[in-house]
Amino acid sequence: MSLLDRLERTRFGKFGIPNLMRYVIGVNIVGILISLVNPMFYYSYLSLDIASILHGQVWRIFTFVLSPSGQFGGTGMVSLLWFAIWIFVYYSIGTNLERMWGTFRFNLFYFGGLLLVVIMTFVFYLFLQLGLVPNAATAYTDYMLSANIMDDLNQTMFLAFAFAFPDAQFLVYFIIPVKAKWLSIVYLLMDGYMFVRYLMSGYYYSAAVILVLLLNFFIFYFMGRGSLTPKQAYHQKRRKMEYKKKAAPTQENVPRHHCVICGRTDVDSPQLEFRYCSKCEGNYEYCSEHLFTHEHVHH
Repeated sequence: MSLLDRLERTRFGKFGIPNLMRYVIGVNIVGILISLVNPMFYYSYLSLDIASILHGQVWRIFTFVLSPSGQFGGTGMVSLLWFAIWIFVYYSIGTNLERMWGTFRFNLFYFGGLLLVVIMTFVFYLFLQLGLVPNAATAYTDYMLSANIMDDLNQTMFLAFAFAFPDAQFLVYFIIPVKAKWLSIVYLLMDGYMFVRYLMSGYYYSAAVILVLLLNFFIFYFMGRGSLTPKQAYHQKRRKMEYKKKAAPTQENVPRHHCVICGRTDVDSPQLEFRYCSKCEGNYEYCSEHLFTHEHVHH
């Protein structure tokens, strides 16, 4: 059982915002509308400016998510069309991840990334004040004008989708079918290139945002190790359905499930859950106490 599995079974597992991507898309649209009315309003009153937060503008800790999307480059029809496509793609990716992970895990991934960005920004501001950041003038300008945090977070969401569904296909330029796993490699290479470029240019805050959000993804990925992959979960569910059809008991006291280790069934131990092991060769069913502790069967 993974760390995420154990965390989800605690009282915290019931918390989360269902259909989170609806609100994320709504926030993106509001951010675009604000930037169209007054491009500098975000930087003046909403951005993650630590100095302003320390002087009482605490709402900035939350309103920085209204950053204008870098995917929107103007008021023309092409820009509007591109932004609509961007919304559709990331809404689909996010909703699929929420269906696969569940509301709690998807919320943890998304808000965990935002929390790490806030913490990193406070640390970065402290380093600026202590004079520990080289080329401070450039670094400060980059920090004050950085507004691509939400874009970067949404892109790591695509990375999570690619790890979960590596063979899913995307039509690049609506023509070229490319699997998600290859696009994720391109994404990581581009992130690596931009990270180095930001460092060489003195844009340390932008580089730190990339690093922190990638760190959020890898922390989430390794915390989830031990859980079934989507493919394993699908085959497990299919085997269980086939088993139920074949069993078709005619009496209520005939067990439907039994553990091959301890022999307990759903009749004599109704409080237990029974699952098939996706790593064993054959249909081997185990109770919840032995599902993660048994030795896998290989023929």
